[in-house]
Amino acid sequence: MVNDKILFSMDLVALMAIEEIAEKEHKSKEDILISFMESNTAKILYNDSTKLWWDGPAATAEEYEKEIARSISSLSK
Repeated sequence: MVNDKILFSMDLVALMAIEEIAEKEHKSKEDILISFMESNTAKILYNDSTKLWWDGPAATAEEYEKEIARSISSLSK
């Protein structure tokens, strides 16, 4: 079970990653939030055993961007 402090840290990393992605892609935070929370990256982030949240928002944003790129690449095949 994840304690409140860890969950808060995960939420903070997610928020900061979403802000970074929204700024980079020139999209609203709300649009990115919806997409991010439905992603595998969010599932990984909120799975404490992966410890993705330890790596911070930049690593989380990078993981999300890689996931989206893989998704786009597989659609174009």
